[in-house]
Amino acid sequence: MDNYFNSIYQSNSGYVDDMFARYNANPNSVGTEWQAFFSGFQQGFASASTLSQNSQHYEQLLTQLANTPKTSTTVETNLDTNTVDFEMRVARFVCAWKKNGHLVAKTNPLSEETLQTPELEYEFYNFTQEEFKWKTKAGILAKFPEMTLTELIQKLKERFGGNVGIEIEHVECAVEKNWLYSELEKIYAPVSKETQKQIYSELAQADALEKTLATKYVGKKRFSIEGADAQIPACQSFITESVNLGAEECTVAIAHRGRLNFLVHVVGKPLEKLLAEWEGYHHDGLVGDCDVKYHYGYESEQQTRNGKPVRVSLPFNPSHLEFVGSVVLGDTRARQQLYYGGDTNKVACMVFHGDAAVAGQGIVYENAQTMTLEGYKIGGSVHVVANNQVGFTTNPSDARSSTYCTDVAKVTNSPVFHVNADNLDALHNVMTLCARYRAQFKKDIYIDLICFRRHGHNEADEPNFTQPGLYKLVKEKPAPYETYMQYLVAQCGFSEDELKEIYNKYRQDMNIVFDKVKAEKRKIEQFQQPRDAGKLTAASQQQMLERADTTFPLNKLKELAIKVSSLPTDFHANSKLARIIIGERAEMAQGNKKIDWGMAELLAYATLLDEGFSIRLSGEDCQRGTFSHRHVTLIDAEDDHKFTSLSTINPNCKVEVINSFLSEEAVMGFEYGFAVRNINCLTLWEAQFGDFANGAQVIIDQFIISGETKWAQQQALVLLLPHGLEGMGAEHSSARLERYLQLCAQGNMQVCYFTTGAQLYHALRRQLRRNFRKPLVVMTPKSFLRSPRASCTLEDLATGTFLEILDDERLEKKNLVEKVLLCSGKIALDLFDALEKDEYKTLDSKVAIIRVEQLFPFHHDKMSDILAQYKNAKIFWVQEEPKNMGAWFFIQDEMQTVLQKNKIKELLYIGRSKRATPAVGLEKLHHIEQDRLIKSALESNKSVEV
Repeated sequence: MDNYFNSIYQSNSGYVDDMFARYNANPNSVGTEWQAFFSGFQQGFASASTLSQNSQHYEQLLTQLANTPKTSTTVETNLDTNTVDFEMRVARFVCAWKKNGHLVAKTNPLSEETLQTPELEYEFYNFTQEEFKWKTKAGILAKFPEMTLTELIQKLKERFGGNVGIEIEHVECAVEKNWLYSELEKIYAPVSKETQKQIYSELAQADALEKTLATKYVGKKRFSIEGADAQIPACQSFITESVNLGAEECTVAIAHRGRLNFLVHVVGKPLEKLLAEWEGYHHDGLVGDCDVKYHYGYESEQQTRNGKPVRVSLPFNPSHLEFVGSVVLGDTRARQQLYYGGDTNKVACMVFHGDAAVAGQGIVYENAQTMTLEGYKIGGSVHVVANNQVGFTTNPSDARSSTYCTDVAKVTNSPVFHVNADNLDALHNVMTLCARYRAQFKKDIYIDLICFRRHGHNEADEPNFTQPGLYKLVKEKPAPYETYMQYLVAQCGFSEDELKEIYNKYRQDMNIVFDKVKAEKRKIEQFQQPRDAGKLTAASQQQMLERADTTFPLNKLKELAIKVSSLPTDFHANSKLARIIIGERAEMAQGNKKIDWGMAELLAYATLLDEGFSIRLSGEDCQRGTFSHRHVTLIDAEDDHKFTSLSTINPNCKVEVINSFLSEEAVMGFEYGFAVRNINCLTLWEAQFGDFANGAQVIIDQFIISGETKWAQQQALVLLLPHGLEGMGAEHSSARLERYLQLCAQGNMQVCYFTTGAQLYHALRRQLRRNFRKPLVVMTPKSFLRSPRASCTLEDLATGTFLEILDDERLEKKNLVEKVLLCSGKIALDLFDALEKDEYKTLDSKVAIIRVEQLFPFHHDKMSDILAQYKNAKIFWVQEEPKNMGAWFFIQDEMQTVLQKNKIKELLYIGRSKRATPAVGLEKLHHIEQDRLIKSALESNKSVEV
């Protein structure tokens, strides 16, 4: 019977499943041969249990059996109805515990209360006293061997209702799920005394640091880890096991709560440095504005618990809690590529969350979606939520609608373990399981670490104002190291005096360090640079205006142009693309046609690749380009495989051109983290429309714009933001140029609005050709991507350079010019086009159009030199954006020194009036406004607002 069932089931599993379900509901609904086959249920059950050892279908069948309603029917006398009914009820009982046992698990260190869950009570299934003695095989659903019902009930409570709540039923992959169930018995396995002592020491260190800071700096904010101390040994357990599995580095992200402890006890920042920052001995050697202590990052070589070397890093992070998660993902991928050839096992990643933040902030969901995406995957991350059961002053019932704060994990079929922070041994075992799971399945896994927060949101807050009931419990709760010490003494044979001595020594040592820092008045040290950034120098705003050598040999440039215009012989290009893109680019490569915007951009990437740099470009449509100008990656018209011509330039350099998922915040944060780490890669993020970047404002403000002055971190991330008023309404006209210009200061970035492909080419090459790195924000065109006015020659690229301001080359007698129109970007080309129309031809020699290609840093000297040639002209600023937007207020301020130097009376304004939106919604009205604007710019002698 066994072999017969085995062969039938393995070959026809789906059909057998269906027939068995039908038989179970009504035996008469299947033929007599199937009735005979299934009637010996007890024998079939035994055979199936053997089969289950090598077939994933068995558990699905038994689960289906457990969930099928039993109908009353007439059955044959040889069917053991009692056994069938018993096994069905036991199977349903087991499935209920697997699915919902976490609801009654004892995971809260502050309370013994659990949810009332009737389906987890054996009374719900009407078991008789006799049946408790019966043996059952239904426990195989939870990887238990045959045992009595009484024994099974006890096993289910121990495994699913202990100090660890288990949520893995939502995991769809049977292989993963089977692996997880086979690992569950290890969660409560004994932990060696040596490991227990290390865990205790880590808890003691954490508490000792908090107590030291609390007594030395009374009332100061430190966002202490107290109550969530278990995060430290959890991190060490994961790192140790990851290194055992081959990891050489571990990146760790955490918000400000507990960060000081992580800096010292996980990442290895010397206590002297931390205390020097607390003392605040500022000095002239510090660069930038610095930041508060609990936002800093660090990186160093550490040792695991078993003495193996590992590099651990913690990226800098402002107070925006979850946003650093995207940054650490990008940093991790860069490390994997840069140092280990893309091997994800070599760099493991941990992200620590707060319970309110992980449930409340949308970037968590966005980050989760990167897990298996080709352009973003890092081999999985381990997420640990410090669930202190309150968010600032908000209770969980007001902080989320989901059952758990970790329910976002179910989106990606990621396992979740809810762990009582008091059970440090189980936590250790869970963290080692996490390391093994990540290494094997390359997926995320979540730990909901139920703990508490000793103080208020910060040490000056009074939590009894808002959570009096909760904080009565917290007040009675010993420190985590004390709770664990009691357990070790009572159950594991440790000496209380020995453990107390360990804690006291930490306190004494920290006091000694404090006294030394205080006596020596130790100065704050400049922040640590990424390991490859030592070759970079800090650059002032004036140094950013110095000319960079972006030339490239013409003959080699032509070779690269041919390469990026060529396709493999077996590639079937779309016929239209082959003619328009490939054909035209081949003409450009031969010098028979001018270089358009898209080709100039590709050649910037190609030349950098040839020089040994890497390229990473991501955005929602960047392979094609939102406006179909780029086509850097082509799709085979017959089999959909992709070809990226840039990948043929230099096999030693990485090329990634990624159509990103529909996220701005997480993707931009990812690219920022990548750019900080890989300083020899041109990293770019492209918005589908410029205003899409609005969705990533936290990354822009808190990281890109201010990261250098706060943390001395250099990066050259490029933001390509389509911009220009073209009748497409308020939402697709403006990249909010004014917003970036308002953020410009201290040489923190470059903001540009180019009018030619050559300018784009040289600016992109400039990003990596200098010995410093600065972010670049580019207002990119839409309508004039293919404009002849924006085109250039191969010679312009090979021998040219970037020019911050472009004078009007049409004019020979500049003393005859009556009006100088200063402008930037698209409006300049509109003005040039207008001057060629009959109605304005008489103005051709009287109007000069000066293009400000780089708005920041603004080149005052160059502007002065240019305007000095137009001694008889009025000076206007022309823009198509509303007056309260665009560059007007910025330029008005920057031009003051230029006007004074050249004895120019005033700078006049021509553009739209102040508006609440960047553009009108009606296309015809837009064109009416634009015509009036152009007419006013060319004909009016005074300021005009349209």
